[in-house]
Amino acid sequence: MSAPATTKKQPSAGSWRLFFRYVTPSVSAMVLFSAYTIIDGIFVSRGVGELAMASVNIAIPFINVLSGLAVLLTMGTSTLCAFAMGEGDHTRAEEIFTQTVVVILAVSVAVTLAVTLLAEPLGYLLGAGPQTIGNTSRYLRVVCLFSLCFILSYCLEVMVKVDGRPQLAAMGVGISFVLNVGLDYLFIFIFHWGVFGAALATGLAQLGSLVGFLAYFFSGHSRLRFRRFQFRPRIFLRILPLGIADCSVELMLGFLTLLYNHVILSLLGEASLAVYAVIAYISLLVAMVMQGVAQGMMPLVSLAVGQNDRASVRRYLSQCLITVVVAGAAVELLCQLAPSLPVNLLLEDSSDLFGEAVAALRQYGLSYLPAGLSIALAGYFAALGRSGASALLSLARGFLFLPGALLAVFFLLDGTGLWLAAPAGELLALALGLLLLRHTKV
Repeated sequence: MSAPATTKKQPSAGSWRLFFRYVTPSVSAMVLFSAYTIIDGIFVSRGVGELAMASVNIAIPFINVLSGLAVLLTMGTSTLCAFAMGEGDHTRAEEIFTQTVVVILAVSVAVTLAVTLLAEPLGYLLGAGPQTIGNTSRYLRVVCLFSLCFILSYCLEVMVKVDGRPQLAAMGVGISFVLNVGLDYLFIFIFHWGVFGAALATGLAQLGSLVGFLAYFFSGHSRLRFRRFQFRPRIFLRILPLGIADCSVELMLGFLTLLYNHVILSLLGEASLAVYAVIAYISLLVAMVMQGVAQGMMPLVSLAVGQNDRASVRRYLSQCLITVVVAGAAVELLCQLAPSLPVNLLLEDSSDLFGEAVAALRQYGLSYLPAGLSIALAGYFAALGRSGASALLSLARGFLFLPGALLAVFFLLDGTGLWLAAPAGELLALALGLLLLRHTKV
């Protein structure tokens, strides 16, 4: 990617205009990317039933694993490619890019084979019960066939942005989103294929996205192209640590979904899994908005680092944090003043679970603003190449603070305040992030 200020028509480095030029399509892409899953939930809930929606949500950790693998392999690759292109070494950027794509092919095949053979045991592991295991395993078997599409389409979407075409990335994801909505309606309401139809629609939409991005990279219009390379596995010692921050966001969402499913199954019974399904879908959308802001900032920060423009680095961080605070505050207000609006997308207001879901969202929603700030800080550390700080914050947040708070509520308080565990965990994570920021010099 060329430097943002190489032509007179481009906004100046460190400006709000340049920041939003990258953040807006990034947020749009992440929202649409997560909307595949949310649309499945809405259509399944309205067209099949609440327990069927809960079954799809139980399978969501597998989608998170696919997304996590995509992020793990892609974010470090995009950072190293941006560094190389900022330094003028285009050949090295293309070799890194191509090698990552080849590794994604191999990983996708392994994942597809494993889940095809183990779909039902995996469903029980994820928290399915007797009433949900059938639809959960069915969803897993279909979606795993499209593992390559999930992982590689995300990789190419990010690399299109590195190539200097962020609007094209958002457009490609938008087209596949429209495809997913259309196919969901067709398969669920016209063909009555239920959960199988929802899974097939999601997979085919990802395939459409992948075909579109591949067409761009093979069209001759891209600056980044596939090229022959000598396989250098050691490069992943740099790529993987830089992707851990954003990867852990995906894996954390999946891990927490699994954990909540088991806790709720134990405390409230299988029917109440639909309440957490509502919370999980809303939380996924919020997390993707925050992650989109962070990912839009990251290539700008990485390029500024490569150009030794420290003032722009600091401005991009400030702009990112301000944007997250505004977005987080808006979501917090919605959750407190009108929580029935998002809940009603997934549950009929006549449902026995509607009031419980509204009350749960009011409490759980307090976690969204501190979560956004932690995601932004972890992305900033990764963009600087400070993989240790980024990984520490992300891993501690996803696998220590949030699960620890939930388990403390479960074991020590016997489930009292179940939905307040997330805000408590997020505040602890934010405190760690601010401490790491204080000790990070640019």
